Amino acid sequence: MGDPLSVTAGIISLVGLAAKLVVGAAGLIDETTAAHREAADELQVLQWDLERVKMQISQIHDKLEFLAIDTKDRALKKLLQE
Repeated sequence: MGDPLSVTAGIISLVGLAAKLVVGAAGLIDETTAAHREAADELQVLQWDLERVKMQISQIHDKLEFLAIDTKDRALKKLLQE
């Protein structure tokens, strides 16, 4: 066996390295969690925007249907019904 002092120093060095790896991994987990939260927030905003656009499209569709019913111009009626 080697010198007990050098074995102890080697073990302490390995424990220090393991601690650095654990701290590094914890930092990566924190960054990943923060990125996930940010992406989830952005997705929620996009979903709200999509709902608003869908509602606007529906309103436009309803108005076009009303115009198609109300107009006497055949060409416009045909265009609006497409």
